[in-house]
Amino acid sequence: MSQDENYPDKSRSPLLLRSLRGEKIERPPVWMMRQAGRYLAEYRAIKEKHTFLEMTKSSELALEVSLQPIRILNVDAAIVFADILTPAEALGFEIDFAPGPVVKNPIRTPGDLNRVSLEQENSVYAPVTETLRSLSEAMAKFPEPKGVIGFAGAPYTMACYLIAQGPLKHFAGTQRFIAEHPRAFSEFIKKLTTMTENYLEAQIQAGAQVVQLFDSWGGNLSAEEWRAWSLPSIQQISEKIRSLGAIPALYVQPASHLLSEIAKSKIELLSVEWRVPLTEAARVLPEEMALQGNLDPTELFKSPEQVRAATLAMCESVSRKTRFVANLGHGILQETPRECAHAFVDTVRRIRW
Repeated sequence: MSQDENYPDKSRSPLLLRSLRGEKIERPPVWMMRQAGRYLAEYRAIKEKHTFLEMTKSSELALEVSLQPIRILNVDAAIVFADILTPAEALGFEIDFAPGPVVKNPIRTPGDLNRVSLEQENSVYAPVTETLRSLSEAMAKFPEPKGVIGFAGAPYTMACYLIAQGPLKHFAGTQRFIAEHPRAFSEFIKKLTTMTENYLEAQIQAGAQVVQLFDSWGGNLSAEEWRAWSLPSIQQISEKIRSLGAIPALYVQPASHLLSEIAKSKIELLSVEWRVPLTEAARVLPEEMALQGNLDPTELFKSPEQVRAATLAMCESVSRKTRFVANLGHGILQETPRECAHAFVDTVRRIRW
């Protein structure tokens, strides 16, 4: 499905897409990472009746949760509700939540990689693709059409979750595995890359217009290590996404030491983490690479007036008037006051360029 298949009238193309294509826009589009979540009472009401795993496995529940921030906050894009580890089941991993993600059969030795296969893909991806189809149809019917965003974990970050860590912290177990078994790790990354390509292709065919790779733990690597173990897979996946007519996006944190490498990633949108000034990202990255972000999520614990001031300051720091998306520099935190989430979104929606 092309980005605009649901929008035959190009004047009704979502603001998000128009911005990412570099078209003239009246204001920045806005959404928030983790916008479907526990800071909303409506989400908590569903969570009281269903486990997180049930919510991700049910396309009906996932659709309802994905739609909540659209109805409540009037953000400009919906991101499909799923978990970063959802596609790992397609490789034979057993995933549970207690309450955070638990991998019951992680990789401990190179020999464990022999059981990693791609035989279960269609059944594993079905709830996500079904949710995206319904979400895409719903977004096109709004008076002001909304963008549709899919996502996946970048292969290195997925490896961090899927390799047993033992007593080590900050996924140092993955770096130890690399040091001891570099060839086996390289083969594992190849399998994860193929799985991610297939998973995102299914999302795009179901209606995702932008797909974001979360390399949430890639920032633990040095620039040299990231160039070796994360960049090649991101480049390959980005090329695949582009070939399917969607827009590849990336989030990495911490990212300040990786900007020069990210410039080579072939993505079209970087979600800038909160510690990197947008001005610095704009200076280092190619002009055609769109920027997204990057208000510190803790700013939303201040008064609504302070949130509005910080949001305006963030948007005014960006000299470009297109190829920019207002967002947070990390996922919204679960105790965030609802009125402050409203203040952030409403402030961006009132901007006029």
